[in-house]
Amino acid sequence: MFKSVSASGLALLMTACASADDLSWMEGHWRSEAEGRVSEEIWTNGEGGLYLGVNRTIEDGQARAFEFMRIVESVDGAAYCAQPGGGEAVCFERVDSAEHSVTFENPDHDFPQRITYVREGDALTATISDLSGEQAFSFGWERAED
Repeated sequence: MFKSVSASGLALLMTACASADDLSWMEGHWRSEAEGRVSEEIWTNGEGGLYLGVNRTIEDGQARAFEFMRIVESVDGAAYCAQPGGGEAVCFERVDSAEHSVTFENPDHDFPQRITYVREGDALTATISDLSGEQAFSFGWERAED
């Protein structure tokens, strides 16, 4: 009896960990439009332990900013690497995740030091901040119709 309870408990724990580590909720095309500004973020699936992302901002019909992103999963955890404007990658280690949220941190980076993604229904929000949270900016998108 004890062995079956322990095995069941272990199976439940493994399922909970797997769902917290699953980032498939980020996949897809996300878009926001306001006052002549369009922001898009697109994420591939995590096949092979690699999610690829791209972000683009268009103002008054002209591309103003872009960023390449990737999330690499390994046995040691996951890292979010960002390349604003196509520059050198800066990586952040995953420090927390839940069913529809994930947080990455790099305390050695000037700003941001923390990147958090949260999905609520058809809305995706990214927040970048310092470690204290005093300096923070959020970006939000809705699932785009492709």
